[in-house]
Amino acid sequence: MNILNEDLLQKMGITTDDAIRLSLELLERCPRQKKGVARLNYCREIISEGSRAVVEATTSVAFHVAVKESLREREGRRPSTVSELRYVCKRILQGMPEMAKMQLRSIRTQHCYDALSKLFGTPRQFRKARVILHSIFSCGMRHGWCCNNPVDGIMKPRLAEVEIRALEWEDIGRLVRVAQQSKHRECAAMLGVMLWGGVRPAEAQRLCWEDINWEERVILLPARHSKTGGARCITLHPVLRNWLIRVCQGKKSKGELCPKDWGHKWYELRRAAGIRKWQQDVLRHTFASYHLKRFKNLAQLQIEMGHSTPELLRTRYLNMRGITKRQAQRFWSTQEWLMEEK
Repeated sequence: MNILNEDLLQKMGITTDDAIRLSLELLERCPRQKKGVARLNYCREIISEGSRAVVEATTSVAFHVAVKESLREREGRRPSTVSELRYVCKRILQGMPEMAKMQLRSIRTQHCYDALSKLFGTPRQFRKARVILHSIFSCGMRHGWCCNNPVDGIMKPRLAEVEIRALEWEDIGRLVRVAQQSKHRECAAMLGVMLWGGVRPAEAQRLCWEDINWEERVILLPARHSKTGGARCITLHPVLRNWLIRVCQGKKSKGELCPKDWGHKWYELRRAAGIRKWQQDVLRHTFASYHLKRFKNLAQLQIEMGHSTPELLRTRYLNMRGITKRQAQRFWSTQEWLMEEK
């Protein structure tokens, strides 16, 4: 029997001493209270789990390889999105070189948290980078390079929301009047879809006149143009329809709604209207507040805004302080805003 065992060991390329040493090391890892068969079964579990861990380790890739693959999968997204993804990934790879070389499967939640905390100082930056880092590990899971997503264990920091009130009634009037002047009329279409359509500024810049269905009276916002990645239909309310046709000669227009050098021209329009302090999404917030005040339909407003749930509307968008019922009626009235043509 001993001769047979020695022959087997020789065929495996190890000596009897090596086999004894390995057996002792294995037995040392067993709890002392386990005896006999229980001790033997425990050793078998160690061997089985250890073997599985070795196989998994050899099927993983370095973190920087997973980053490269994750970016490749997202090449078809909007240029601004791709640029942001590349910026965050580059910052992580350069700021955490040790993590860049680690096998994806061996990276833990603490590694990810350390990277985010070190490289992204504000809560908003942290949240955005967390989403991108999460997507890298999701890519790794799809390829079988890791079994779980360590970013799931990192809490999203709470953001201190800044109150955005609807634009003052007098400011709305001045913006609309100035936009009808020949000098600023190039910006009128953009102002219209943001004010009476609730379209985000970045979404409005991607809209074309061909996206407007005049017969169905809707603006079709394609998924590729939407911030959230979902297409939606925006109601072409009479005031917006008449504004686009009369002020912007909408039915005769082609190409993009947004004029060249938009940022400068939009600033000049606001300055001419006497508005110095401007909040980025104030027109969208104005649309939401006046829409609910006038039509009292939260479900319809949610669809118009492109939100998956009404919670964001309730907690951030709806601020009807100071808006009267009469003002809400006037806001949606064509006669209120369109100047008589001379």
